[in-house]
Amino acid sequence: MKRTVCLGVLIAVGGFSLAVSGFQGRAERPRPPIRRIQQVKDNLYVILGGNPGDRDTWTGGNTAVFVTANGVVVVDSMNPGFGQSILKEIKTVTPKPVTTLINTHTHGDHTGSNTEFPANIDFVAQENTKANMQKMDAFKGPNAKFLPSKTVTDRLTLLDGPDRIDLYYFGRGHTNGDLIVVFPEKRLAHFGDLFPAKAAPFIDTANGGSAVELPKTLAKAIAEIKGVSRVVTGHDESSLIPAGAGSGSAIFANPKTMTWNDVQEYADFNRDFLAAVEDAIKAGKSAAEAVATLQLPERYKAYDMQRAKENVEAIYRELGK
Repeated sequence: MKRTVCLGVLIAVGGFSLAVSGFQGRAERPRPPIRRIQQVKDNLYVILGGNPGDRDTWTGGNTAVFVTANGVVVVDSMNPGFGQSILKEIKTVTPKPVTTLINTHTHGDHTGSNTEFPANIDFVAQENTKANMQKMDAFKGPNAKFLPSKTVTDRLTLLDGPDRIDLYYFGRGHTNGDLIVVFPEKRLAHFGDLFPAKAAPFIDTANGGSAVELPKTLAKAIAEIKGVSRVVTGHDESSLIPAGAGSGSAIFANPKTMTWNDVQEYADFNRDFLAAVEDAIKAGKSAAEAVATLQLPERYKAYDMQRAKENVEAIYRELGK
């Protein structure tokens, strides 16, 4: 059974990951309070970035905090101005210093507070992400020292034993440099904005993203990554806070995370979305007609479709239609 997604009445109210220019206006607004650090499992924590559609609570993407034997590894640094708050939250769970900061991709809601971390730590990202970050004003001049000092081509392992972290790159998707960060001993992965939420994705073609390649990239990840049962998404706090608990700052001992089945469903969604648009192209429809008549299986009825129109248009441009 399929349903018709009526997109003409939908209004985009922000994205799951934006370039720095997308939130420069935030400087005139009071910064929202950062969410308190939550324990996911043992020595692995998360600080939620809030809802991108709510500027009063949104601090950026979800940040992971992994306390290892010799220091703390952080995944993503949120929007500019939140680095000190992140460091303060880390101090509530460990006195150990931050030794490594991994950026899942280039966008300012995931890299914006790099410059507030100690400059002598290891900054890690995919090699294309480093190239994209070098174009950002935030990393020009003396701030270049906060660019990645270590880069990943396809795969890189950091540390070993129970502290092991595996970094994977499978190809273009949200950008051309999306890393998946896997904590094998915890059976958990941080997907960044390669899986931001159960929603039509934002494809940043200016930073090498591809709506056509995204389903293939996700399929490669599912085929190669083994042993992961839980997933932290790039955004969408509902994937982490237990149902009915609200979105306040209380720490939950066992916050809910997405499952590997959710990753499979999201990959299926993007595959089916692309197929529906390709069918519209074969039928000779314009992009606007494809948007108006887009049909997807009922299983995706709960997906946020605010980005669907932009995604359709991105596919048309990419396929030269």
